[in-house]
Amino acid sequence: MVVPDDLLLAFFGETTSKLLGIDARAATASAREKMVAPAALFGLADCRRCVLDRQVLVLNKVTEEYQGGEAVATSQVQERLGGLQHEPNLSGELKAAMEAMNEAARIAVCKLALYSEEDFARSEPEARMERNLQGEGRLDRTKMMEYFGLCQAALQLPCVMEFMVDTSRDSVFEFEKAAEPADGNSKNENGNGNADADAAMMFPQARLEYVQRLLAKAIGWDPVFVTAELRKIFVDQPSGADRDSYGGEVSAVFQTLVEQMTVALRAATMHVRSRQDTALLNDLGKGGNTRVVSVQYSEFDVDQHGNKIESSTNAAPGRTIDERGEESTDEEKKRRLRLASEAAILQQTILGELLAMDEAEREDKLREAGDASRKFTEEAMALPPGKERIDFLRSMDPATSRHLAMHKLWHGMLQANGGKPPKMAARK
Repeated sequence: MVVPDDLLLAFFGETTSKLLGIDARAATASAREKMVAPAALFGLADCRRCVLDRQVLVLNKVTEEYQGGEAVATSQVQERLGGLQHEPNLSGELKAAMEAMNEAARIAVCKLALYSEEDFARSEPEARMERNLQGEGRLDRTKMMEYFGLCQAALQLPCVMEFMVDTSRDSVFEFEKAAEPADGNSKNENGNGNADADAAMMFPQARLEYVQRLLAKAIGWDPVFVTAELRKIFVDQPSGADRDSYGGEVSAVFQTLVEQMTVALRAATMHVRSRQDTALLNDLGKGGNTRVVSVQYSEFDVDQHGNKIESSTNAAPGRTIDERGEESTDEEKKRRLRLASEAAILQQTILGELLAMDEAEREDKLREAGDASRKFTEEAMALPPGKERIDFLRSMDPATSRHLAMHKLWHGMLQANGGKPPKMAARK
């Protein structure tokens, strides 16, 4: 008999729901129990098999419960599923449901892979040292496409997006705190100490890079190697010969991934900045109960007799800056968003440069930034308030602007680290 569409729709819908809500910890633990001799690492192939097993379980359940008339065998459903995408008159509803399930499967595999890699990073050093990751040669095209797909799927995982904006977390998933070694030198997945991780993980971009390093390992690549190769293929090659050898599809998928990453990073950065600004306007985190809800700005001029004259720049009586902000034009809001995004991207770029430097070079750069910041501030304060000082501030050259941003970024890191310089190990 012909397998009815409504049975397939029920299968696609229930499977999609199950896969999007998969519990990575419980799923991997259950799968390990069925293995004869489980390895230390629950690999990517194991993750795929785990997802497939869940699809089969749902298929059996839905087929058994189907009440559409004649009994339908699971084998019949599987046979139609095998050729479904090639059916000439496939309904749009069925096609959309199938694509949604396939996307949910990719997201579930990504979630399991991330959990497995973080769990493996907590295993015994001997097990981690025995792992053989590709660190030279050429990137396999099929693996590259799979890696890009996993990176795209990661951006759809709520746990990843929460990890990108929650700087108090040091992992995507929650694990019990492992006991530190006797020498006190606990290591993270990069082999750095905790202070290094704290310094590097203060920004959404560094956190997304951490996620992508986990996925590179899941594919079987050394993260440093794959980063260098992708840069060589898609960024540094002026002729694009190496890029073309992988085919236009690979380049198109990579470009799409970059665009999706940019959108996610901007959203995460804006969220972090908004939360930081909110924290500055209340003392709730310090046990207080005060919160700033609005600010009214007032400015006065003084006439020749010493009487105050209200300035035209004042907020209207009884109206707060919040209320006036609601009346700002869409263009102004877009301009502010653009400026905030550009500032966030500049901060992320500067942080990346600092992390790539050795300690001596980093100290020199920070010293230059501090000197430039002090000099600029002294020159600005030496000018009288008003047009002359404003013109001076507007005339800042790009090099000085970058130095000021670097100095401010470093000062913020000092504050976040209790006034102590964070250890920032150069990436090798």
